[in-house]
Amino acid sequence: MRARHSILRAAAAAAALSTVALLPMPALSAEGGQGGGSWLSLLLFAINFGLFAFVVVYFAAPLTRKFFADRASGIRATLSRADDAHREALERATQAAARLAGLAEEKARMEREFNDETAYQVRRIREIARSGAERIGRDAELTAAAIAEEAQRRLRLGLAAAAATMARELISRDFAPADQGRLLESFVDRLSQEAAP
Repeated sequence: MRARHSILRAAAAAAALSTVALLPMPALSAEGGQGGGSWLSLLLFAINFGLFAFVVVYFAAPLTRKFFADRASGIRATLSRADDAHREALERATQAAARLAGLAEEKARMEREFNDETAYQVRRIREIARSGAERIGRDAELTAAAIAEEAQRRLRLGLAAAAATMARELISRDFAPADQGRLLESFVDRLSQEAAP
């Protein structure tokens, strides 16, 4: 049915073309007079043209339809691929934006952690410095106290030695030997007790 319909369409197109082609011919024939084209040659020309038009329409029309159908399907396939590529590009752009947002969050998290760690290390260094300063102060106080105590002890020993020497000289000059010995022993005992820390 479809083939018959296209044949009828081709015949109608051939008739229209031959009508258009034949209408100017009588006018051209009437003008010339000398060339004297005959109606038979015009009829043969019209038949040849009609056959040519029929062959072109009959054989070229399916090929033309097939060409344009193939071209349309190719264009549709290209459009489909372009849509797929566009959709994929949008998906990748969305993924890239999500990754970028993730990187921004990761950067902010790392910056917070770095700031927290820095603050912790600064506090720790301050505590260590404070405890070191306190320890140095305590050590200095202990050292100063030890030096003062040592100086006092040496001073006492020096005074005790000087007093013993003076006492020995006085005793040996003014007392009897028995008094001297007893007094000297008592004095040495007292000095020993005072010199002891």
